[in-house]
Amino acid sequence: MEVIKNFKINLDQKILQSGNIVIVPHNGIDFDAIGSAIGISLVVKKLKKAPFILIDDPVYKIDHGVQLIIDEIKNNFPIITKEKYSQIATPQDLFVLTDVNKSHMICLKDEVKNKDNVVIIDHHDEDESTLGSNCKYINSDISSASEIVTKLLNLYKIKPSSDVANYLLAGIYLDTNKLTKNISSETMKTVATLLDCGANMNVVTDLFAEDFNSDRRVQELVSKAKIITYSIALILADEGVEYTKEELAKAADYLLKYKVDAAFSIGNIGDNTISISARSKDKINVGSIMQALNGGGNQHSAATKLENTTVEEANKKLLKIIKPIIL
Repeated sequence: MEVIKNFKINLDQKILQSGNIVIVPHNGIDFDAIGSAIGISLVVKKLKKAPFILIDDPVYKIDHGVQLIIDEIKNNFPIITKEKYSQIATPQDLFVLTDVNKSHMICLKDEVKNKDNVVIIDHHDEDESTLGSNCKYINSDISSASEIVTKLLNLYKIKPSSDVANYLLAGIYLDTNKLTKNISSETMKTVATLLDCGANMNVVTDLFAEDFNSDRRVQELVSKAKIITYSIALILADEGVEYTKEELAKAADYLLKYKVDAAFSIGNIGDNTISISARSKDKINVGSIMQALNGGGNQHSAATKLENTTVEEANKKLLKIIKPIIL
């Protein structure tokens, strides 16, 4: 608790001394990224500054439930693209990264090279591609960025509206695979706090309601799964079929319901890019495996993207890393 209190003090100073406060979730925005971004926006507003949430993903690549949230909040929380930000940028701007700490996972590059104007709030492991920052709270033992932000809101004595509480709960719900993995007593206390703020589990689960066609595609991926050595499930999608990162992630998550220790889903996501989504229970650290492929994450949830390759070539690279770990 002392660490996060010290982080709050540093965060206060950063926000109050800066120009524009730009909140930057990761590319391929998901429930945890948008939920934590909205929560931090409340902190910025309490300090009487105006937050901007930077989202540069094409609409067609955003999960349906996440897009619903974006549509609901856009009148109260200004959302800008990278192009629009470039029109208002100043040297005094502060960038608050939520649910991400890697340079290659955000749409900004040169803007975040100065560690003095970067704040990081994340639950993924650090590695050599983690951005420099002298104000960061990164704790991979916590379920999600949304859980961290909810703790921060408590320290600021900010009670989120029922809508914002739903968004934060959706972030936790996503990154714990519907409260079934990577949870602690603190996680459940945080869930209780959000329920006390008016969050409604029925509303949250409705956000996760699958588009019929997308759900069929996820199930098609699951049908391709094979169990390889050491109870590892592996999905190799068809080379010529394009999926979203979310569909690959959902397929890997789904496989954890079986008696496997980890699951990997490999598929084409367009733009000549192959994505690998990795999920695990406790025995295998998929974060370290994805880091070896220039990706990132934590012990239970991780991913990477490989350009100019094929599904089969990505599979060979993955197996080359896995075999020494499991044998």
